[in-house]
Amino acid sequence: MKQRLVVAIMLLVAGLLLAPLAQRHLQARQRTDLGERLLLGLGGAGDAGPIGSGDAAAAGPLRGRLAGHPDLLPVVATRCVNCHAVDGSKRPPSAAAFGPALGPATLARALARRGGPPSRYDADSLCRLLREGVDPAWVVIDAAMPRYEIDAAQCQALWARLSHPPPS
Repeated sequence: MKQRLVVAIMLLVAGLLLAPLAQRHLQARQRTDLGERLLLGLGGAGDAGPIGSGDAAAAGPLRGRLAGHPDLLPVVATRCVNCHAVDGSKRPPSAAAFGPALGPATLARALARRGGPPSRYDADSLCRLLREGVDPAWVVIDAAMPRYEIDAAQCQALWARLSHPPPS
């Protein structure tokens, strides 16, 4: 009887110690899943649960416009996978990949891009690129890439997905 009580107490303590780790893992997984949906142009309130205190997935796919144009593009035209190969993506890239591959090997490494000095992305510089069209070396990207209406939670989720692709 005493052994069962000791085992039960040990399991309870282990559960209390591991619960915060499990919660952090689940939140990271939710951000990665949202990042995957944003890359593929999927999403919507019915597709995902909340991340943190807000429901970033409720905004649905990313909306964007071409630089200098006031009108939003159709959502199907603003999917990352339309122009970029994505490391570890569950869906194959489009037949014509116009932009660089997206993933840790191309974003987190210091590389010379568009004639600028070597630079690497982090979450903030990725957000600036998506919103304003300016890369980490302060070089303006091509006008053909949309400038996105992306909130902080979506941007963090996209960075989490691109900097740590899901296992194959």
